[in-house]
Amino acid sequence: MTAASPGNSSLRRRLLQLLLVPLLVLFAVSGIASYVFALHYANAVYDDWLYDSVNSLALEVKRDASGTRLDLSESAQRVFEWDAADKTYFAVFGSRSGLIGGRADFPELPPQAHRLRLAKVYDARIDNRAVRAVVLVLPASADGETVTVEVAESTKKRQSLAREILLGTLLPQALLIAVAGLLIWLGVRRGLEPLLRIARRLQAQSHRQLQPLADADVPLEAQPLTHALNELLQRLQALLVSQRLFIADAAHQLRTPLTALKLNIEHAQAETTLEGVRPLLAQLRISAERAARLSNQLLSLARTEPEASEALSVERLDLCALARDIGAEWVPRALAKRIDLSFSADAAHVNVDGDPMLLREALNNLLDNALKYHPGGGAIVVSVATSPRPSVSIIDDGPGIPPELRAQVFTRFHRGDRSGNVEGSGLGLAIVQGIAQAHGGQVSLHEGIDGKGVGVRFELPLPASRVAAISARMSPGNRPT
Repeated sequence: MTAASPGNSSLRRRLLQLLLVPLLVLFAVSGIASYVFALHYANAVYDDWLYDSVNSLALEVKRDASGTRLDLSESAQRVFEWDAADKTYFAVFGSRSGLIGGRADFPELPPQAHRLRLAKVYDARIDNRAVRAVVLVLPASADGETVTVEVAESTKKRQSLAREILLGTLLPQALLIAVAGLLIWLGVRRGLEPLLRIARRLQAQSHRQLQPLADADVPLEAQPLTHALNELLQRLQALLVSQRLFIADAAHQLRTPLTALKLNIEHAQAETTLEGVRPLLAQLRISAERAARLSNQLLSLARTEPEASEALSVERLDLCALARDIGAEWVPRALAKRIDLSFSADAAHVNVDGDPMLLREALNNLLDNALKYHPGGGAIVVSVATSPRPSVSIIDDGPGIPPELRAQVFTRFHRGDRSGNVEGSGLGLAIVQGIAQAHGGQVSLHEGIDGKGVGVRFELPLPASRVAAISARMSPGNRPT
């Protein structure tokens, strides 16, 4: 197991954040809403009490011929003002008489006061205390005097009741949040268990034998991951098998020239005369050339592997010029076997996108095979075509390849010559096919010259610019009507 880097985030932590953070936000919003509603209901209850108090005090206001007075004894006033938790204030004012009873410094009625039945309620401060006040205006009597009765109470009991309601609401909610958080944590942990099982099954895999991951017990949401991993494991298994076979075949093929080198060196060491050493040196040279050529072909084959073909050095080149130049290099060998090596093309220039080194390697292998297996005294044609796709064909009139063996000639280390008279490693056409596939093309076999021999067609895709031009011409707006 590798430690997570600082930039990596935990899926468990992210899921918990996505689930718990909204839950905690809702809990906070619920707490604020609960406090607002609790304060509202506490105010409603105590506002009703204040309304009853101001009406009770208004009943004690007496108006007669002698004037307006408050018929409230000192003991009754103390009872009216007494409260174990809060402080109660009152005042009675006459429009002509002024202060009739209570405090003279009662706060004025603000504009934002709201109506409570026949009275008005507002918040204010008295003696530096927050109070809730109710004002009741008694209509004018016979003498025309209007009386205002005001009662105020500090807000301690209101806030205490609101807190009690809030605590009574939040404590069960907090318990539910805690239980929900625990259940979410356990659910996330259990929900991620299939990923841990997949990881354990991957860790149990051996590079020697990769097996598909069992996903019968994997949830549907995680099955795309297991399917992708299984496809990757299958590709890796195929690649490992191919590499093992390639290494085994390469070791087998290299063993022959290396063994010949060793034997010739031993024989040369045993010789005492220069005349006896010279033929052995010639054999050493042949064996060394075979080993060098086989090694070069193995390196070329490795460059055509899928993982190596991603690093192609692609550039625009002229396929006609490339095929003509490479064909000219093989003219001396063709003349040595009395073979007429000619060149033909559909156009003066055929542009393709490709890796020049790999394309040169492919054409060299095709010409080498054609000359190697041709008995001599015939013809080989290097032909470049433009339709349906750019291609180079190497066509000869040699012995050809039986139809039943044509599917096997692209197999690595398969040699078409069963007689063993022609030296070769059996890698030429396999390298050509790998280069074609790396370029998005293909290789195919067809009949040779006048029905004799064999033709190998090496096709490449159209350049990107030509594909875009053809697509533009075939678009609905540009089609001929």
